[in-house]
Amino acid sequence: MAAKCPNCGKELKFYNIKAECPGCGVSIPNYNWEARLEEDSRIAEEKFAALYRTLNRFKFSVIGSRIRVARLVMSLIPAIGFILPWATVLSEKSTLSFDLLGLFTDGESTISFFGILFKNVGSIFETMSAEGFSGPVSFIMLGFLLVLLSIVAIVVAFFLPFICFKKSDTNSGWVADALSIAFAAAGAVMFILSASKVNGASFSIGTLDFAGASLKVLWGVFVYIALLAVAMTGNILVSKAPVESDEALEAVRAEKLRLKEEKEEAERIKKEAAWAEAKKKAEQEQAEKVRKAREALAAKENKK
Repeated sequence: MAAKCPNCGKELKFYNIKAECPGCGVSIPNYNWEARLEEDSRIAEEKFAALYRTLNRFKFSVIGSRIRVARLVMSLIPAIGFILPWATVLSEKSTLSFDLLGLFTDGESTISFFGILFKNVGSIFETMSAEGFSGPVSFIMLGFLLVLLSIVAIVVAFFLPFICFKKSDTNSGWVADALSIAFAAAGAVMFILSASKVNGASFSIGTLDFAGASLKVLWGVFVYIALLAVAMTGNILVSKAPVESDEALEAVRAEKLRLKEEKEEAERIKKEAAWAEAKKKAEQEQAEKVRKAREALAAKENKK
């Protein structure tokens, strides 16, 4: 579609390269520039207003009140449970501990078990299949998987306030916490049920060989579940807390900005007053020096 002159509507050809319209002579780039400038200013103001609303809502949803700040802290607490001992599989040949760093138990830690798992995932799956997915290895791996799902769910729950900040009273946080608790509890139950399958059995998990094994569910998994409950409580309280409107948040932001500008203006005036006072004092000192110098010179002339 060919371009047209905004003033007279004359169709412009490809060879009309001058800024002026060949029909009416108006400058096309500068045509109605005041109205276009006002429109650009209006659009910019609308975009800045939308940006301020987004920033206000994000700040309020994440740290807009004491309970929301407390929620962040409470959501971090379950991370303590990551390093606690959840369960251990013991035998004369090998020991496998579901203890992330191996701080509380001996044998292979969870981190080292990940390496064994990735290198031997095929053989482990074959063992589980040979057991009909109902033997000791299957129960242990299922319990481990459920606890991993619990960790994933609680990590997601921590980031949901940042992701869903536009809905300050969202229920997604505590729902993710509840899923995490359900996975952790199911994992604990699976470990408990595994004991009857594992105790006295002989089997292999990758390069780990177990003979006359025994499985113990440790205190860490129950502390972890309790910490998850603390995190869920924080998200429930936030979901029930009052929510400020965009207008109220913008009013608070504008008031803070006004107070900041007033403070900066007061400091500027104070600095200018101090500078003027220092200048006046320096001028007085200089005048005093000149006066004394003149008096000294006059006294010297009188002596002559």
